[in-house]
Amino acid sequence: MTFKSNILIFISVMLLVLLVGSFTLNISHTKAFLEKQLQSHSYDSANSLGLSLSTVADNPVSITTMIDAVFDRGHFSIIELVSMDGQLIYKRTNQISEPKIPSWFIALVDINVSPSLAVVQKGWSPIGELKVQSQKNYAYIELWLVFKTLVQWFLVAAVIFLNVAYFTIRVLLQPLNKTQEQAHAIVNKEYLLQDPLPSTTEFRRLAEAMNSMVSKLQQVFTREAQIVEKLRSIAYEDSVTGLYNRHYFDMTFTSIVDEEQASAQGSACLLRIDGLKELNTQYGYQLGNELVKHIAKQFHTTLNNHAGFYARLNGIELIALLPNTQPIELRDRVAKLLTYPRALQKELNLETMPISLTSAITRYEPNESKSNLFSQLDFLIQQAEAKHYEPVLLQKDNVDSTFNNNHWQKLIDSAITEQNFKLFKQEAYGLDESVYESELLVRMVTEDNKIQSAAYFMPAVKQLNMQSKIDELVLQLVTTHLQENNSNSYHSINLSEALLKDIQLFEKLLPQFKKAQGANLAFEFPETAVYENLTAAKSIFSTLRQMDFKVGIDRFGIQIADLQYLCDIHPDYIKLDASFSNQIESDASTSSYVISICEVTSNLDIDVFAMSIEKEAQLDAFKKAGVSYFQGYHFSTPTPL
Repeated sequence: MTFKSNILIFISVMLLVLLVGSFTLNISHTKAFLEKQLQSHSYDSANSLGLSLSTVADNPVSITTMIDAVFDRGHFSIIELVSMDGQLIYKRTNQISEPKIPSWFIALVDINVSPSLAVVQKGWSPIGELKVQSQKNYAYIELWLVFKTLVQWFLVAAVIFLNVAYFTIRVLLQPLNKTQEQAHAIVNKEYLLQDPLPSTTEFRRLAEAMNSMVSKLQQVFTREAQIVEKLRSIAYEDSVTGLYNRHYFDMTFTSIVDEEQASAQGSACLLRIDGLKELNTQYGYQLGNELVKHIAKQFHTTLNNHAGFYARLNGIELIALLPNTQPIELRDRVAKLLTYPRALQKELNLETMPISLTSAITRYEPNESKSNLFSQLDFLIQQAEAKHYEPVLLQKDNVDSTFNNNHWQKLIDSAITEQNFKLFKQEAYGLDESVYESELLVRMVTEDNKIQSAAYFMPAVKQLNMQSKIDELVLQLVTTHLQENNSNSYHSINLSEALLKDIQLFEKLLPQFKKAQGANLAFEFPETAVYENLTAAKSIFSTLRQMDFKVGIDRFGIQIADLQYLCDIHPDYIKLDASFSNQIESDASTSSYVISICEVTSNLDIDVFAMSIEKEAQLDAFKKAGVSYFQGYHFSTPTPL
């Protein structure tokens, strides 16, 4: 029973005690008053009638007439005249029926009125005794009216008072409700503060204590998140430019060009900074580092691809991997970038600018080898340096290649119409190596009956802005499959970043999501898209949870992000980027970083999945780091549903 209920019950009991006491006093006083009134009435009537009868004592007719007259005009139950020897001379009684009052009330009050006696004399000789008793029915009626009035007023007052008490208690106990919300929030790894503080001294102290505890917990989480970010920065960032370093490029490259990824093909742009050594000699290393930092920032801004991967390979080379982008699209932007050193010379008022920039752009394909990519870029950059008139070189095969919108539009529309998209699944396993869930993957069946992964058609889908259409198609395929095949395990589905960038696209898919309600489904988005669209992600995650779906973040850990954003959107799980699997068993920095991620997510009750597990050593390393769920070819390959 709640504290509020206990208080209201206590108040109700007190009101009941007051009612009983008030009733007892009022009824008792009223009863005593009425008994005295009736007694006085009968006494006065007996004496006055006795005196009147003394004047006509020898006339029986007059006696009868006088007794009748008094009886008829008064409220009496009995008047009788008895001779001195006990003979009844005359008697009148009232045959009025019992009043319409509950019998229990009559038994409760029980009015007692004694008869009054008077002696009738003739001269000095008594001739008889007169007995008069008042009628009690009227007293009962009066008491009943008083009782009903008291009850009515009490009920009205009780209703008003209890309602006022209820709302007053509700207002007074609001700090307790907020404290309860704080406690639930702490359980859910959220941090709420009471503001403003309650005015009541005791509640204020309680609120201050809870606020202090919440602040301490938030500080602990913030410190852990900062440690994780520091570890990531130390291990994977270049200290001068803020871009990823060569180590992280090497460990990530394989996962970027993985044919299972929608970003598995695109363009690679290499930028070489020539003359940096001369600049450092002439102006010092500090200025040299500042110039490299400015150039790196301009490199990132000019290419303008939020899904791109930017890294500093060495002292003089920057590289960008830009998914779903044709080299020809970059040539003009990169050519403009190469003039940036002259702008820096004017901005910094330098006498000379020994720095010059050269660039090479080539295309990478799914499962591209890193050595092959670097061979192409090195060859092109050498040509660019030799041909001073052409500082940007594209791979010849790609110079004239263009994206054929009409061809891909027809191909994708045809595949949708003819239902040439199929679902595959790859299972994820728990610590006991039993199946925990299945990730559902979409494949396209081409005209020659080849099964193509997402890397084959997703670049065209993005170019044509058809991501939400593919999302809807996948939802339909999954819903149909689950309706035809009962399954108790969860199925996770990747949704496109387009839904986060334009929440209206998500709202258009709500009917399809509602059709899938009741199924054990989890929906996940890439971390880069989530972090760049936090407001939309928070709204979409909340909506999906209300529909009893799980939500997750895919390719987690490669985004330069403050991990405190996890508190805001609070996903059910995260899936580490596949690049960690390449280094977890041999690189101490990667291992420490994964351990820190697991500690932070553990505090938020977020499950962690390790992806692309291909050997036992990787599995053991992730288990030691605190990861609970695993997926990769070590367990199973994607199989058709």
